Amino acid sequence: MQKVMEPEEQDWGAWSQEAVRLMQTRNRAATEKFDLDGRPYRWNLEHAQIAFLFPDHAVVADLCDVGSVSECEGTFRWAWANEAVGDRAKARLQEVRAFGDKHDLGLLTTAEWQADRPDGLEMLAIAGRILDADSVWIDSQGGLTMFFTLHRFRILPLREVSWLTEAS
Repeated sequence: MQKVMEPEEQDWGAWSQEAVRLMQTRNRAATEKFDLDGRPYRWNLEHAQIAFLFPDHAVVADLCDVGSVSECEGTFRWAWANEAVGDRAKARLQEVRAFGDKHDLGLLTTAEWQADRPDGLEMLAIAGRILDADSVWIDSQGGLTMFFTLHRFRILPLREVSWLTEAS
């Protein structure tokens, strides 16, 4: 695992911008490597996974729910502060929170705050950099935008992704 590079002069703005660039680069690489562009997908918080669907297989990645932006409330909420998100899907977020504690970065340690989608995107990139994510994913449902880091991509036969066929 890559060690998180900490800025020598603590220019957190530049550090954050680099996190955005890093996640954009990693997203492009994962999309190209696994042919994910335009693929149907499903994610499952109980199993903490996302699956990109192909006719005979799935590209599966572990996910970490970073948080969400509520359009109607105008807030960002970290998944670690959301009881509706199971422990498995948010387990690694304590690393992000600890990083925020260590460097006195309130946005990483405050459970919920006034924000919009660009703020959520920045928190996603920061979490992705801290967690050394292979990629990131964003999904919207209604007025809620959810942000995920993705780790450990692999190709599996559809029958080996049990939650895809489990009854809802």
